[in-house]
Amino acid sequence: MDKEKSSSPTQHDDNQNDSTSHISLLDLPIEILLHICSFLDASTLVHGLGLVCKHFHQILLDDSLWKVRISQIWPNTGFPVLPPASCICLPAEDDELFWKLSCVAIERQTLLWRNSVERDSMENVFLDNVHYGTIDGVLLMRDGTVCISGARDRSLVYWTLPTEENKFVKSMAVELAHEGWIWDLTAIDNTVYSCSWDRTVKAWELTNTGLTHLTTYEMIVSGALLCVTSCSDLPIFATGSFSKTVLVFDPRKGYSPIARYQPHNRAVIRLSMNSDYILSASEDKSVSIWDQRAGRIMKTVMISKESFPMSVSMNKGIVYVGDSGAKLHVLNPKKDFELKKCYTTKHEKAITGLHVAPGCLITGSLDKTVIIWSPTDPPQHVETLTSPYGEVPSVKNIVYFIRSTI
Repeated sequence: MDKEKSSSPTQHDDNQNDSTSHISLLDLPIEILLHICSFLDASTLVHGLGLVCKHFHQILLDDSLWKVRISQIWPNTGFPVLPPASCICLPAEDDELFWKLSCVAIERQTLLWRNSVERDSMENVFLDNVHYGTIDGVLLMRDGTVCISGARDRSLVYWTLPTEENKFVKSMAVELAHEGWIWDLTAIDNTVYSCSWDRTVKAWELTNTGLTHLTTYEMIVSGALLCVTSCSDLPIFATGSFSKTVLVFDPRKGYSPIARYQPHNRAVIRLSMNSDYILSASEDKSVSIWDQRAGRIMKTVMISKESFPMSVSMNKGIVYVGDSGAKLHVLNPKKDFELKKCYTTKHEKAITGLHVAPGCLITGSLDKTVIIWSPTDPPQHVETLTSPYGEVPSVKNIVYFIRSTI
């Protein structure tokens, strides 16, 4: 009995050690677990911890967690710019992921542009010594490994950008691709479309070695073609002209336009489209909305009394418009494209390029700068990139290109 009594405290201590040695994250109070999570990046939580077990998944399912993280990155701002209920109609599974993925994207972009180490590790690629005229049209294809450029020297150039396997930039030029200045480019799959001052749109097949001319769409308009755009959901493209006209083409149905309309009193200088609408920006200070299903002009929105729109970006439930006065406007497509907001930017000249990326907004300007903004209300300045070469005519796929006369 004495031996049993003397050994029982030791056994009790061993049992305590065994129980404490098996404590895991699952045993922690939620408050402590969330505090630990605050030291981890959102991507690790969403794509790592949240997939470990149902317990962690349920904890990280709370939208308030991600809303707080976003508000800590960009305090005193609103996100998204337009309320989700009014601007985005998402399926249930996408709605569940909205705040998670938004937080991941915002954290990633903010770190990328704010962190000097991350920013300095970016590769800067300069494409020169091929065009001798001002470059107005640029296009990135094949996951950013190929760039197509069109210039006022009337040539198209196919560039292969550096990769891990091939560090060298190669180019192939199509001399005199048009009989006039090339203003804009777009693409449907592996077909590139270029519009020109010569009043034609030309289709080019993108191959591994360059561009091969396929066909020419001649327009029955009296002015130059200033812009061209296409739709990722439908194999159609639209072009806008100096003569106030917009023409829509379906390459599967021949060379005649499937729609032709005149929405403005002055030149059409920029287009943006999806499967439902075509937005046209004009020097008459308005943006016109064409309903593709109804085949009619749905609405015309006056952007400003002082400035005219020079860039348009339509992205799911929000439309951004940049104007000649360096201001940024927001339209709500879920509220009949109502003009909801207007922001003053740090640009000193017209906003000529807009790109809405996951986690950030990018604008390019005639003041030779590209500015990275937060996707919030109001947009917050993140970083400014200054071109040593000249004005910035467009912004494509988070990579910016400089208008330059070489």
